[in-house]
Amino acid sequence: MNVHFVLVYICSDKGIITHAILTPLCCICISYSEMVLGFDSTTPYKGQKYHKLQRQCTRSNKLFVDPEFPPNGSSLFHSRPAPADIVWKRPGDIVQSPKFFAEGASADDFSQGSIGNCWFVAACACIVEDNRLWKKIVPDYEEQEWSKDRKYAGIFHFKFWQCGRWIDVVIDDYLPTRNGQLVFLQSKSRDEFWSPLLEKAYAKLFGDYESLTGGKARDAMVDMTGGVGEGIEIRDYRTQEEKMKLFKILNHAMDDRSLMSASITASGRDMEAQLACGLVKGHAYSITAVRNIKLGKGLLAFFKREKIHMIRLRNPWGGVEWKGAWSDGSAEWKQVSASEKKELGLTFDDNGEFWMSFEDFCRYFTSMDICHIINRSFISLKKTWREGKFLGQWKKPDRCGGCGNYQTFLQNPQYIFDVKEPEEIMISLEQWDKRTDKDRGKSNFTIGVSVLKADLNRKYRMHDRMDKVSSGPFSNGRSIFSRVELTEGRYVIIPSTFEPGLLGQYVLRVYSANNLELRELIYDEPPPPSCMCISGVGRPKVSSTQITIVKAEGLEAQDSDGSSDPYCIVYCEKKVIQTNYCKNSLNPEWNARVTFYHKNPDKDIQIEVWNHNIIKDEFMGMVNIPMSQRNTYKGGNIIKRYELYGKGKDASTKRQGYLWLKIYHTPEMRLI
Repeated sequence: MNVHFVLVYICSDKGIITHAILTPLCCICISYSEMVLGFDSTTPYKGQKYHKLQRQCTRSNKLFVDPEFPPNGSSLFHSRPAPADIVWKRPGDIVQSPKFFAEGASADDFSQGSIGNCWFVAACACIVEDNRLWKKIVPDYEEQEWSKDRKYAGIFHFKFWQCGRWIDVVIDDYLPTRNGQLVFLQSKSRDEFWSPLLEKAYAKLFGDYESLTGGKARDAMVDMTGGVGEGIEIRDYRTQEEKMKLFKILNHAMDDRSLMSASITASGRDMEAQLACGLVKGHAYSITAVRNIKLGKGLLAFFKREKIHMIRLRNPWGGVEWKGAWSDGSAEWKQVSASEKKELGLTFDDNGEFWMSFEDFCRYFTSMDICHIINRSFISLKKTWREGKFLGQWKKPDRCGGCGNYQTFLQNPQYIFDVKEPEEIMISLEQWDKRTDKDRGKSNFTIGVSVLKADLNRKYRMHDRMDKVSSGPFSNGRSIFSRVELTEGRYVIIPSTFEPGLLGQYVLRVYSANNLELRELIYDEPPPPSCMCISGVGRPKVSSTQITIVKAEGLEAQDSDGSSDPYCIVYCEKKVIQTNYCKNSLNPEWNARVTFYHKNPDKDIQIEVWNHNIIKDEFMGMVNIPMSQRNTYKGGNIIKRYELYGKGKDASTKRQGYLWLKIYHTPEMRLI
């Protein structure tokens, strides 16, 4: 059997380039950068190309000194002078035999320094548990090792994901020290340096080390994986049923090898305060396991099958751990068999990692950060997702309209997609991190995403609002994440800032179990006709009609059970649009809208009502709408009842039932 592959490119002047691969099994829309450039393609930060700079240093026999992030006070702090006792040293000046990795990468490599970046440290501790992930951050990790086979040049590089793009950051290996000890992030092994070098590259990305003070662990996770960040407030899961829903979310996320951390909210006064139970406020703990642990021993455990929901966490500082039930060496562990402990890899030491019951976890912790590693494999035993992705901008004059509170709301970028069957989709909106701005007083925009119902045949930008399906809470976090339940139909996503007139970049990502065919709406109305690149050729569209098929009533029963499964077909100037069918109803409600742009507005529009059957559908009646019956009232609030008639020879025969419609016609197409 011959298998054919077709590659189709779709170019947008305001979005990214995307294309689809068509196979006998599936059609998947993926980004241009991931397919053509490759997932690991990167942009050199500030134009610094690692291999080129390394060769230059090697040939000139000089160690690299980074002019973009020099070893002085400006790379440490932006709000105050650097302490006079800080000395920048290369690893070879700190220890006799430095190593990039001492014994490979592990969560034990990290010990937080004197800057408040536990969110970054917690993210690192999560990432190193998965070789797939840290090898993306640390390119050429074997070549960056100190060894006899590699000529040392004092230069290293790391990759980070920034608002839809992978960026390669080059650094020299000067590190800030005090009394011969590293000031910031350091490894538990004194001669291992990959973690402080990684931290330095991250600090360079945001301007200085001070800019790493305070943050969300999910942002660092996303920066190091390209995953999708989600913030969860545990207070939103109060009942036992809701807590079990949260446990399932965490369990599935762990199965997908997603990254997670948790923290306890703290105010300025009690930041880093230690509770009596051993937990520290304002601290980001990485979550390393979510499990159902079997209780009991021997045959009793086998037959009883009693389990407890458990979660394992790691304190990035190490040492200080949970002291409550199921803590290291506590009596509760006597309920667990030796084989179960072995399977869990249970150890009781002061490495900062500990278990606690999920019930206690929900009692003490207040918020969570998740970095979803979305499974987009062509073939997988687990659930897979299809991604639609756009890099976009809020920009003047007509793409920065603010939230739905403003009349300018629809002057935002708009993205349309189709849902073929009821399902849950995931939406992520991420803005450019304001830590990178030279103006340190700037903060992230308050951003949000709205999902609106769209015309069944919508092709051009929307200029009036249909039903709002979802409008998640606006947040000034770097990213927002929403889960939205949708029924079959066409929808438009509108990413926006809360206030109008704010300019910035963002990446919008939408995930579905099916291909959504996400696309940006560029034009306000149909462009002038053209032929062979010559505009003005052919008859232009001169007006538009908007029809909302609200409902039908009193339809004739067509099925043996005394009901029908009705749907509508709309005909206008050779265009045919069909609504969804409503099951088992003689009084169906569609609230579906269609919009037509006319070359010949005087031609009638027909709407037919049909009954859906497995073998052959049945005609139930139709409405004919001449030009004289089209409203010119803007607002669409006039609903009229239309009688149903037959067609062809039976066009004058009255059929049972009525159709309720809103109709609006205008020669000004941009209004519709």
